[in-house]
Amino acid sequence: MRLAGALVFVAACGLIACGRSAEVVDAPRPGDGGAAVPGGRFRACTERAYTPAPAQAWRHTRSSVVVASGGPNHAAQDQIESTLAVTLHGKFSYGSVGKDLEDELVRVSIDDCAEWRALGDFATDDDGRVAVPAPADLFTSPGVHEVRYQVLGDGSTTTSYVWVLPRGTRIALTDIDGTMTRSDAELFQQILDGSHVPVAYPGAVDLMTAHAASGHVVFYLTGRPYWLMQRSRDWLRELAFARGPLHVTDSNREAVPSESGVGAFKRDYIAALLASGYVIDAAYGNASTDVYAYLGAGLPADAVWIIGQHAGAQGTSGAADSWTARAAEVAALPPVTQPFSW
Repeated sequence: MRLAGALVFVAACGLIACGRSAEVVDAPRPGDGGAAVPGGRFRACTERAYTPAPAQAWRHTRSSVVVASGGPNHAAQDQIESTLAVTLHGKFSYGSVGKDLEDELVRVSIDDCAEWRALGDFATDDDGRVAVPAPADLFTSPGVHEVRYQVLGDGSTTTSYVWVLPRGTRIALTDIDGTMTRSDAELFQQILDGSHVPVAYPGAVDLMTAHAASGHVVFYLTGRPYWLMQRSRDWLRELAFARGPLHVTDSNREAVPSESGVGAFKRDYIAALLASGYVIDAAYGNASTDVYAYLGAGLPADAVWIIGQHAGAQGTSGAADSWTARAAEVAALPPVTQPFSW
């Protein structure tokens, strides 16, 4: 996002009551310790039919008031992990005001490649969050595992994906707003009009498809706040973008379009990926905050691609108003070598 969008973001938050704009949350970070992920054949443990448990009575009468504020607005981060010490994170709230569901049970299950394995029932904290350690025996080879979170009081669910990948995994990373979409304004229009479908840049889908076809793991790192997780996931799926982990901000403060906001959020997360041993071959963005984050995290300028008015800034590569030429260039490159087999 550009700095010029800051006032629009604040105005939009005011309309939907982003009540925790000043919160600072410890975001899940990759490579948090533990035994390393082994190599081997990549397994996709997703899309399995899920049967929700029967709804149970709420633990607190106040929860009925929270639910009455509007539909569920739950969110769970996708994660990329290079170790077997994996903690699953979810946040549970209701309505456009984002009222947090406190001290209510959430059942967490993960696809272990044979069936849904229930990890237990966990009470949300006073921020509506759960943090659930996953057993290391789940991750005997590289792969992606679907996680399902079910609020037992009403049966509502949300989903995330854990990508367990060894050190040395090669990644193509991209921003979404103004990079895959035509402008940052698409985000604000989507916030104000939930039916709006952001328009993608020409060649954007082809670019990410080309990276996936070359063997890269495509990673979507966006300054969108957590309450837009599901809309963002749906948009990527509906436009047939290459599959890959999606990581959003954990607080509204991190989403503010400034170097100290979204710039620092992206910089620190990319630095954590690099410290975990991942290799980022290409990073795509559009804003000055993307240039700040990517170069600040240590990515070389020739691996950074910027579209729009900041194209070529600080020695980065650039595109004017389309990813079509870059997509063709990536499609012509030889396949990358990963520390696992697809």
